[in-house]
This record gives sequence, structure tokens and C-alpha cells, in this order.
Amino acid sequence: FWRLSLPIGVTRDHPYANPFGPKSPSLEAVSLDPMLVVAGEKELLKDRAKDYARKLKDMGKNIHYVEFEGKEHGFFNNKPSSKAGNEFLQIVGNFMSENSA
Repeated sequence: FWRLSLPIGVTRDHPYANPFGPKSPSLEAVSLDPMLVVAGEKELLKDRAKDYARKLKDMGKNIHYVEFEGKEHGFFNNKPSSKAGNEFLQIVGNFMSENSA
């Protein structure tokens, strides 16, 4: 998928794909709205999402990371009426309520 999303000839360290890559500008001074990062425990890029959230949080950004035990990528789309799907919607709703202007 990276080949479809990134400019020809670049790697996954391009700033579009890796905001903490060697050629990416620092996000330290960037003002970010509160952010919710959600990952399933069995998600292929879970570690990348978790690292992304941790690095932003370490910069003092308002980041909320939630990991769903035993779940794969898109679990809330695949089974929206499941217990995890309902919990996901509750988390998103609470996040939006707590962080609306």
C-alpha cells in the first residue's frame, strides 16, 4: 500500500508515512488538537501506532491511546455491533465530548 500512497522512489521513512523519520520536520512546536489513537492488539502496525502516540505524548501533546485486546485491524468495522465495537463507539463518543470546543 505504501507504493500506492507515497511518491515514486521514496521509502516508508518519507514524512508522509513516518512523521518521526530522519527527514521529517519536528512536531515539537506544532500545535495539535487532542488526538485519539486506537489499535487492535493483533493489528499488524500496532507497535507503530503505539510508538506514534507515545512520542507525541512525550512531546506534551494531548494524546489518548487505546488498545483493544485480541482484536485485529478494523475490528469495529467488521463487527460494529459486537461488545468491542460498542466499546469503541463509547470511547470515541466520550473522547469527542471531553475534547469539543
